[in-house]
Amino acid sequence: MLFLGIDGGGTKTNALLADSAGHALGWGSAGGSNYHTVGIDKAGISLKQAIEAALDGRRPAAACFCLAGADLPYDFVQLGSKIEELDLNCPYTIRNDVIGVFRAGSRFSFGVGIVCGTGFNAGGVGKDGREYRLPALGPITGDFAGARRLAVQAVGAAFRAWDGRGNPTLLTDAILAALDAPDFETVAEWWVRGELTDETINGLAPVVFEVSEAGDPVAQQLIREQGVELGTAANAVLRKLGLANDDCDVVLGGGLSYGKGDLLMETIKQTVQAQSPTAIVKRLVVPPVIGAVLLAVESTGVVADQQFADTLRITLPKQLRL
Repeated sequence: MLFLGIDGGGTKTNALLADSAGHALGWGSAGGSNYHTVGIDKAGISLKQAIEAALDGRRPAAACFCLAGADLPYDFVQLGSKIEELDLNCPYTIRNDVIGVFRAGSRFSFGVGIVCGTGFNAGGVGKDGREYRLPALGPITGDFAGARRLAVQAVGAAFRAWDGRGNPTLLTDAILAALDAPDFETVAEWWVRGELTDETINGLAPVVFEVSEAGDPVAQQLIREQGVELGTAANAVLRKLGLANDDCDVVLGGGLSYGKGDLLMETIKQTVQAQSPTAIVKRLVVPPVIGAVLLAVESTGVVADQQFADTLRITLPKQLRL
């Protein structure tokens, strides 16, 4: 039997095919498939390209799509219609990408995942198989984590330091250097003229980690706030799933979770373990598409044991390794 896993995000879509022993047999990669950002048609094209490369004419027994943007019932209807057009001719499930992150890094089939990239999401699976996810629609649903928010806060702190409303911070010089801007009047003008793109703003998030590691209190506070927010989300999901007192894993994925230094992860750990002392907080050290493959296997009623996961990790194509 062959199993197909797909991990689709805002900028990249990966597909991985494995046999029943966990040997990786084929893979494919394409552009983003978060239909909220790229549109449903482009998402379908990316999925098709990645899957065709991974299958190379073969037919899987089951597939699992772990997709960013699969948040609400409406999303699953939209994505399901597009996936039907792919003619996989096999049973498939659609999960949110945060579930793939959790499954890729968890020791167990239950636990919590957090994706903290440009945006943020948190969710997990209970011991009874029940799944819970946040809606993850940004500030409107109370979400205050992710690279976008961190970068905007950093720019705001730099402006406040420059104009005298805030405390001095190394972020002022660091942000001007990162933007190659002579002064903050110019930055303000670029913003008004629409010359600061989302990609440019989001790209400032790593600067905050670098300045934090240099000992800057303002940057450190911004990182701590992110950590508390992520830890609070993890605690909420653990409570919803009845896992607050269980030995389980809280798995962090997404670009922001790999920021320089230990402050973010240590803050998340402190926040989680204050309420859930037996939970293990960890960064994801394998690509999330592994989680999608494991979920494809488990959708057939088969337990994907540790040997299967280890074999999959060992035989993973180097192009997909973190």
